[in-house]
Order: sequence, then C-alpha cells, then structure tokens
Amino acid sequence: MNNQLALTIVNRSREIVANAHSQISERLAVPHPDNDSFTAGFRMLDQGRIKHTSWKNVGEMLGLNAAQIKNYVDLLRVLSGREAELGSDPLALNKCMIAGLQLVNLLELVQEAHPEFSWESVYPLPQEAREGNAVRQMRAIELLIREVVDEAWADQHKLISRMREILNDAVVDRIVKNAEKGNVLSGTLLEQLRLILADKEDFPGYYHRYFDPAPALNYASGTRETLSLFLQDLNHIRNKIAHHKRLSEAERLLLNEYFDQVIEPLRAAYREGRLKTDPDALYDAPAEAIERYQQQVEKQLAEIGDELKRTGQTVKEIREDTGILRRKSSWILAGIVGIAAITGATLHFSGGSFVNTEIIKDKVSDVQDKLGNVKQETSSDPRKELANMGVQWDQGEMEQAIRRGDLRTVQLFNEGGMSWHSNFLVAALDEWYTEGHNPGRAATIDYLSQHANNLIYLNGYSGTCGYAMDTAIKHNKKGDGNTDLNNKVVGTLCKTDTGLADFKVKRQKLSDELEKLKADYRHDTQPVDVCFRENMQDDGNRIYSHIHGSGASPSANYYVKPTADSRAAGVTNYKFKEYQDDRMSVPRFKESLKYYCQQLASFAKEMYPPEIAKTEEELKSVDDIAVSSGLKG
Repeated sequence: MNNQLALTIVNRSREIVANAHSQISERLAVPHPDNDSFTAGFRMLDQGRIKHTSWKNVGEMLGLNAAQIKNYVDLLRVLSGREAELGSDPLALNKCMIAGLQLVNLLELVQEAHPEFSWESVYPLPQEAREGNAVRQMRAIELLIREVVDEAWADQHKLISRMREILNDAVVDRIVKNAEKGNVLSGTLLEQLRLILADKEDFPGYYHRYFDPAPALNYASGTRETLSLFLQDLNHIRNKIAHHKRLSEAERLLLNEYFDQVIEPLRAAYREGRLKTDPDALYDAPAEAIERYQQQVEKQLAEIGDELKRTGQTVKEIREDTGILRRKSSWILAGIVGIAAITGATLHFSGGSFVNTEIIKDKVSDVQDKLGNVKQETSSDPRKELANMGVQWDQGEMEQAIRRGDLRTVQLFNEGGMSWHSNFLVAALDEWYTEGHNPGRAATIDYLSQHANNLIYLNGYSGTCGYAMDTAIKHNKKGDGNTDLNNKVVGTLCKTDTGLADFKVKRQKLSDELEKLKADYRHDTQPVDVCFRENMQDDGNRIYSHIHGSGASPSANYYVKPTADSRAAGVTNYKFKEYQDDRMSVPRFKESLKYYCQQLASFAKEMYPPEIAKTEEELKSVDDIAVSSGLKG
C-alpha cells in the first residue's frame, strides 16, 4: 500500500478512535480527550483506569475481556509512541496503519456490546479491498502457506513425522484422513498451518528463504513472528467468510494489507525459481475453485463445532479428540489448549466466532474441573517445567511474563536459553509505573538486570536504550521516579555495545539540537541592518518569494509547528498588501523587509529561550541518569 493511502487510513482511524473515545469517556465518567490524538485518547482511558482501579474493570465496562482490553491498551500505546513519526518514517506509518485498523476492530466489539454507541467505522477503500475480493485473497494466502511448507519438506513422510512432533497424534491422524492423496496439508486448518510454519526450530532452515527478502514483514520482532501474528489475525476473517458474513471495512483493509505483505516476497521467490507455485495463478483462480474453497472451510468449521460439543468427555478422550499440543508435553490445560488452538484468534474477535463464546466458557470450565486432579510430571529441565505449567516455549510468552512480572516463568525461560528483546524490559518498567507498583515486576526487572545473558537487539534495532532513558526521565520529572529500578533498566540496556551506541546517538542528537537552537537564535536576533543586508544579497528574490508564499493570514498552518521565521513572514505578508496583489515596488519591498527583520527578532526572543531551556534540561536529564546508572564516569 502506498504511503499516501496508508497515511489517509491512519488519519481516518484516528478520527474513528477519537469519535469513539468522546462517547466512551462519558461511560467511564471521565473528561473527554482534549484533542483527537491517540495520545490524548490513551490519557483519557488511563484516567478511567485510575477512577475504576484497573484495566480489567475498564474492559468490563466496555464489554471487552481482560485479553481484549490489554490488547486495546497496547495498540493505543504503540500508536501514541509513533504518532510523531508518521510523516517521516514509512515503517512507523505501516505499523500504525495496521495497529489503527486492529484498534478499530476492537471498537467494533465495544459497539456490539453497547448499541447506544454511534460512531461510524467508514474508510476510503482501494479497489483491491472490495468485498468480493476477500475470499480470493484469503484462499491465496492459505494455499500459498501450504505450498511453502510442502515444497520446503518435499518428502510427505518426513513432513508427517515432523507434524507429530508439533501437533498431537490424533490431530495428525485426522489431518491425514481428511487430506487429498499425496497432499497431507490439504487437511489442515489455518491455525495448524500457523503452528507448523511459525515453529521456531523449523522456520529459519525450512521457510525463511521463501520470504527473503521481505522488507514489509516487520510488524512484529521478525519475519516469523509477523507471519504468525498475521495468520492468527486472519482466523476470524476466515471464519466470517465461511459463514458468508460481511467483513467490516477495517477487516477488509487488514486482509488486503496482510495479503500484500505475504504474497509479495512469494512472488519474488516464484520469479527467481525458489517457489514452484505461482501466487498470482492462485489469486486468479476461476469462480468454481473459489466456491470449493468456501465449501471446504464451512465443512471444517462444522466438524470443529461437533468436536466442541464433546468437551464434556473424560480427560483422556479430550486429549485424544482435540489434541492441538505437542505429543510429548504434559500441559495441565491440555483440553483447553486444544480448544483454543482449534478456534485460534476467533475468541479475540467474538463477532467473528463460529461458536457461542458462553458455551465455550462453560465447556472450558468443565475441562478445568476434570483436569484439576491430574498429577504433573516434574523435571529439572526448564523447558519441561514450563510445559508442565501450560506455557509454550515461545518468545511471545516470555515477553508477556516479563511485562506482567511473572518471575518464576521468566526465570525458567531464561534458564532454558530463551532470548528476550531489549524492549521487553522497558515495557516492564513502564507498566510498573502505569499499572501500580507491582512487586513481581520489580523482582523481574531485578532478576533480568543480573541475568542478561540472553538479551538481544532484534534486526539491528538499537532504540531501546533511549526508550529506557525516556521512561525513567519522564517519571523523574513527574516526581514518582524510582531511581533503583530506573538504574537497573538503563544500566542493563545501555551498557551493551549496541545500547552504548544508542546512548551516544541520543546524546549527540540532543547536543546538536541545542547548538542549532542557539545558532538559530543568534542568527534570528541579529540587528535589523545585518538581517536586511543578508536577505538583499540576491536582490531580495528569496525572501520576497518566502513572504509572498506565506499566505494572507498571520496565523500559522495548523498542521505545521510555527517558527519565528514563518510567523514573521506571515505577519509581514498580512501587513503589506502588495504581497497579496504581487505588485510590490522596490521602496515598499525594502520597507517590508525591515519590518520582517524586526518581527523575526521579536518572535525569536519569544520562542527560542523556552526551547533552549527545554533542550538543556533534556540533555542534563540524560547525563544525570547516565551517571546514576554507571554509564558515564
């Protein structure tokens, strides 16, 4: 998607979210957001959290469960943190577009729970995101993923053997039974495909080459993680398509973006002979092939519905029937995991679910009761201990454990050798501040600061030292900063080679900004005669064009931060009407230029000192925390 359309979609998402938040604020009994930005929306919701004591309570008031409100808040934080970069960073723009659409999807759930809410989620849609195109895109994605896996393994027997290590034996048997002859993957569900494709051990060696290069697949920490997230998100869209339910405009735009990001590297792989299947041929399939696909999905979902009805059976039967778990694991929540994996992300978007979630909740409760007395195997192997606790060996699981302060789980991940992204520790510090001083988070931060052997900066990303400093400085300014925790996080993330380089870049940027402000201040406050001579060096052509183009009003452009120069040009244009008529005599022009120079100095004396003081304070804060954390001697 081109940058201009992406920016249009982000701005429209901002408008939708702002309209929604103005109504949501009344339900939460807090003041309306003071502007339409994502940041103002987050502040409003955070006031609701403070008033109602927790995010969980806010979610219940809006009709969102604990996972949904957490996702909502996380998306809003992402959008708030990147809002200022949209005009200059295409990567930030794309991530914000996806996050904004996901946020609007969640708001649609809020509207389902509260019909009195009346905002509209309408977007400008490109031709490729039309309703009739959705089935083609969904089919192409699913079949392409199957082809990638199939071609990567080549040998069906070896693939089946590997599937038995990733999935439950009973599930693999069912897949083989339902599959076309010689095409075992034709019997898989999208969620099963996701588990196979996104396996951490297999992806680098088997599948990565098909998606390389894939510059767009970077929404999450890497290509594998992004593909996994996209495929999870597509589950609810697939289910709505199967039941001939109309997709919302946000869902169509998400599907269209996921389709573009997944198919483009596979087109390149096909052109270069690394993939045998032509992605465009799958997309351009005849209507009867599209209809067969839809019927197949309907049949699969009907079979799953029958399985869910049997969740009241014994633990052994549940494990045999649902079974989406590793064959050798002994997770206590085996039955629940089986159900969750079958339904995938559909529970996240309840509007797209194919089974009533209340029925699922009741059945899961039954399963929990029946599993309550199952004796668990104990082991000194951290990975097995995590499996016993019902925790997958996945970096995303470790991230969530770090952020919520689950010290025991974090210790097991770290002892087992799981790598963790530098950003996870900043998130834990930020949530320690914003969601109450949870001792578990503090203990987790302390542990990781002493055991950072698995710390990584993914994809060359080196910004988290700066983010850690910004978080610490922000709370120091508010007066609630915790020096001990701040120093642990900053010291851990900024003393590595990558972090130290990040710190030097951050400090140099502030130093350069301060020097430029001072230089611009000296320049803009120079005597009128010096300013006059400087601007007449080209017979005044540049300054004439500048003042002439500044508009007929002294007010600054709403979307652009005014400068002393732009304000001086604007008031000069407003005072000397000849600029507006483009009939300026030489004497009158010289008079206007002297007036411009006077106004420039006046505005500079008003605007620069606060900016200089602010930047000096920021630079001092960075230096202070660097010294405090042992970064500088």
